[in-house]
Amino acid sequence: MTYKRYALGAVGALALIALGQQAQATTLADLVGAGPVSSGGLIYSNFTDLGSLPASQVTVTFTSKGLQFTANWNTLTPGHDSSVIGYDVAVDPATGGTLTSGGLSFAGHVIVMNAAASVGETLTDTSANATGVYTMQVYYDGPGGLADNLSDTVNFAPPVTSLHIVKSIDVAAGFGSFASLNFVDNTFVQGPGTGETPPVPEPMSLALLPLALIGLGLRKKLAR
Repeated sequence: MTYKRYALGAVGALALIALGQQAQATTLADLVGAGPVSSGGLIYSNFTDLGSLPASQVTVTFTSKGLQFTANWNTLTPGHDSSVIGYDVAVDPATGGTLTSGGLSFAGHVIVMNAAASVGETLTDTSANATGVYTMQVYYDGPGGLADNLSDTVNFAPPVTSLHIVKSIDVAAGFGSFASLNFVDNTFVQGPGTGETPPVPEPMSLALLPLALIGLGLRKKLAR
């Protein structure tokens, strides 16, 4: 009975942890002109949109690793063929650290005959000691044609603490052709650093702390 009670307690604790790690989703229209969003140790702010696809039709999901942009970019519906999205990302000063690399990928693409889907991105270092501008590019036009590339990465050397990102999402098709795209992902790899306050321990680390203290007490008792 005791083991069962502990097992149920552990399952409940893991469920609470999972709920706390669920992604946050909203529309791009809600983010434009709004305040910053904190997610996964990063702070996102200053969202802009200049594309032909309405910002209200682009969903932005904040995950533990970055952002996912979801929409129906296609060449069949007028005005649904592009987005130009800008935003700032910075490490949370409460935890410190750096950004060591970035990733770009897309999925949910359909290409029929003479058509293509592409995403280009410019990442400008806006840290106190800014060092440069980085770029990433993904592209798909089906069999043949130009070299297809569904994912790209870039290493920040030296690591950065903040970036301004401009992303251009485009689908294009010739007569009798069709192109569509549904998912575009940005991911970031964070490096260690010293922030204004020490990092908050992971929930599982907190759960193990009482066991460590009990073990230490038993060790001292046996030593006597």
